[in-house]
Amino acid sequence: MCVSLLLRHPTRSVFALLLIALLGAPAAQATTVAKLSFSEVVTGSEVIAIGTVTAIEQTWDAELEMPFTLVTFSDLEVLKGSVASEDLTLRFLGGPAPDGLTLVVSGMPQFAVRDRAVVFSTGNGVQACPLVGWWQGLYRVIFDAGRDVFTVADHLGRNVAGFDGSLGQRVAHLSSAPEVAAALEETAPEALTLDDFRTLIQTESQ
Repeated sequence: MCVSLLLRHPTRSVFALLLIALLGAPAAQATTVAKLSFSEVVTGSEVIAIGTVTAIEQTWDAELEMPFTLVTFSDLEVLKGSVASEDLTLRFLGGPAPDGLTLVVSGMPQFAVRDRAVVFSTGNGVQACPLVGWWQGLYRVIFDAGRDVFTVADHLGRNVAGFDGSLGQRVAHLSSAPEVAAALEETAPEALTLDDFRTLIQTESQ
């Protein structure tokens, strides 16, 4: 899948040149993100953590002359790797510049304060996106009031019903939306619980 870059109201060519250098792609082209299996996402992660977004800060890097968005996760449960403090702050390319220019990176994961998520991180502070496979390294945690459990969804909020394949080759299986399942006269499978997802990650990490 390709990731496109949008410069809103560009005013300086140096901004675009730095963007090209950072992402390693021609300005007129898109950045390609390879499709990964869930097993590859786990293996490629330096840090895997469950956390709640408590702060989002847009900043300007004066040295790189690039905007970044800092997303801080608290109430952490680290499943792989280690975190230097009680919080984990991930740096994503994109945001407003001092002169009014805004860099929007299509395909970059989006967050809101109070979001709870499982993040699979690598290259934080170095890469444009600090998640393995960009959106592929993000699973959202949703509370299912009917079942009284936390469940797992993909980056777009689609329920994850489970994972197909064997150890080292697992791929996420998404559940059909209830309205789609009803139209097909099918029963949509229940979303995977966070507890089961945690166990799966630990198994893949061994």
